[in-house]
Amino acid sequence: MALPKGAGLEELARAYFARQGFLAIRSVSIQFEDEEVTDVDVWLYGRQGGGVRTRALVDVKDKKSPKAYERIMWVRGMQLALGCDRAVVTTTDTNAKVNRFAQQQKVTLLTAAFLRRWNDGDDLLRDRLSLEELNANIQSYAGHKQDGDWIKQIAAAKSAVVSLAPYPAFNKAIRSFRFFAERAATRPQHREQALRGAFLSAALACMALDAALEKLAFEEPSARHDLLYAGVTYGDSGDNRVQESIETVLSVISKGVKNGRVIARQTSDALQEMFTGVRAGIIADFFAKEQNSGHLFTVARELESRAHARARPDLVGLSIEAKSIIGVLADFVGAKRPALMSSDFVTSSPASSLPAAASHSLAAASAPKSSSPVAETNSEVAPTGRDGPLSANPVSESEEREIDPNPKLL
Repeated sequence: MALPKGAGLEELARAYFARQGFLAIRSVSIQFEDEEVTDVDVWLYGRQGGGVRTRALVDVKDKKSPKAYERIMWVRGMQLALGCDRAVVTTTDTNAKVNRFAQQQKVTLLTAAFLRRWNDGDDLLRDRLSLEELNANIQSYAGHKQDGDWIKQIAAAKSAVVSLAPYPAFNKAIRSFRFFAERAATRPQHREQALRGAFLSAALACMALDAALEKLAFEEPSARHDLLYAGVTYGDSGDNRVQESIETVLSVISKGVKNGRVIARQTSDALQEMFTGVRAGIIADFFAKEQNSGHLFTVARELESRAHARARPDLVGLSIEAKSIIGVLADFVGAKRPALMSSDFVTSSPASSLPAAASHSLAAASAPKSSSPVAETNSEVAPTGRDGPLSANPVSESEEREIDPNPKLL
């Protein structure tokens, strides 16, 4: 599958930053109250330590007249609007004035020529499906649109992690995960496509939950548990605004309505029963433990890569850490674990992914070989802006810890 010119450079930019240690996602819609505002070509999320996260956006233009000055101003405005730490423009313009202007605006300039030299002609998509191929793979299920619109489910989860606060984003992504986990169990003939959607949604949920934990890094375990429980249950921004609003309404009912105290108590009991049904304790019990939450970022990177894996064995061969987290998420949404992790899927029927021979064109943009289709290693070169190198590395100390593969659940 030959990629459009711009898509090829986007894939190359995504691969470059993935090898710098970021979780890199292509084509993310920015929404406000369910209205699309704009989109980001590549979204970057990185973790340097327990309480340090990096968010960046990359604007990619592969044109003869890229209008680099305009793109620099646009991406700078987007950086401020979204509260990103860094902004990057990937362009074909190599004018030294453009580079100086980008530095003045605190924007990193990354040229297409640099990326292609870094890539050195290797095949970027040997083991990985591009975004266009992934969408085509899902669309090979003719009824995907009538069956809940699978492409839209993924797009909504991707948009949530950029447009919403961490807890609402987690809840949005986990709804997408539930959708695909149920399809993986009930649509065996389309299980490959369902697994890709489930793993990508789970990766986004892990990213959102890791972002929520950024503010809880130095809390005591008991406090971290309670805050996680409340955030997942009420889906607010972690500021208890939803709980306070509920308490305010119940207080008004109690004092301003005839028999208000009885009505308020009955309403409170009904709400409590509803929120208990969320089963947020499963998430809080597991991820309040630092040895478990420390794996969220690395597992998110792995699951994103699994979702794009070209070969079926690479799609389902999860690590122990990823199996543990997928198991917890499955228990949280009430999904069946075997449908998500059974290796029988690999040999049960032929793979429906696109032929490898038809998918390697990147319009002169491709990336170095990786020793594994899952773990993308760091490159030796990183683009620099006014604020220094742009890179993200997983937390080494958390990777060295053991994770509990059989957590106790509520």
